[in-house]
Amino acid sequence: MELRRLQKTPDGTFFVTLPKTWVSRFNLDRGAVLGFVEGKDGRLIVGPYGEAERKVSSVVLSPSPLLEREIEERYLLGFDVIQIESGEVINSEVRDHVKATVKRLVGLEIVEEDSRRIVLQCLIEPSMLIPERMVRRIHAITLAMQKDALSAIMQEDAKLANSVIERDDEVDRMYFLLVRLLRAAIIDISISERLGTPPIDCLDDRLLAGFMESFGDYSVIIGESALGLVGKKVATDVLAKLVRIGETIQGMYRDAVLAVLSRNLKLASSITTPHDEARQLLRDSEKNLATLPRDVVERMTSVVMALNRMCELCIDIADLTVTR
Repeated sequence: MELRRLQKTPDGTFFVTLPKTWVSRFNLDRGAVLGFVEGKDGRLIVGPYGEAERKVSSVVLSPSPLLEREIEERYLLGFDVIQIESGEVINSEVRDHVKATVKRLVGLEIVEEDSRRIVLQCLIEPSMLIPERMVRRIHAITLAMQKDALSAIMQEDAKLANSVIERDDEVDRMYFLLVRLLRAAIIDISISERLGTPPIDCLDDRLLAGFMESFGDYSVIIGESALGLVGKKVATDVLAKLVRIGETIQGMYRDAVLAVLSRNLKLASSITTPHDEARQLLRDSEKNLATLPRDVVERMTSVVMALNRMCELCIDIADLTVTR
């Protein structure tokens, strides 16, 4: 942190000088327009505004066992250009991994490629995206995944279970893009203003997206368990209880996300009652697991544990609800 003293002109105007390195990084000069946003704690966030040129950020990576993760990390950090360079010929295995990673990251494309170099560039303009629409899209996909995962167990439907697992890729793609967008809005005040999303709200949106992505992951666990339960005998009363739990959690999840988006504290508070009901049903289900056949217990235990975590995620989401 740099400390600078507040100064005052004879006519009563207050001002403070800006760090030269910061000005140079954004290619600013005398007459450049800066934007100011006041946070809820009263702090001012300063950044280039309007026509100020945004510097294209790039990074160079080398082929390694962690290359896929490194590409994802740089994408989330907002790098515009990611270059993979090697002193030797890049083999086909590395190229396949790079192409697989690109498919998971919205907007990232291979723009140049030769024997020792692969250049990736993100072609999406952040200010053209709307965070709330992306949040609603992730919510709709993950809610449907949970419903279908439980239906796959009831109906012993392997095809439906596989579709749940496959949809998680779309959730991850939307989640990574949203995280990249929110980070850009926090860093660049002009993007934040064009999106109509204050930086402090970006932090809450980031947490909300993370909770919804986890909700989708637990749906995948239920879907995988459904595959293992195909052809197995599960007691009717156990399945009926799963239906009740699933429907309760679906309602909680729907209301929790709506409460956050609409800033409705009353709706957020209403989730407590169904949460307690779901928790009681889950405890009863845990007790019944011991009566199930051995080849079913492991799968059903995974389902109950996933539903438990989904139940708590709904409370975590509702806790993000704030009023303006």
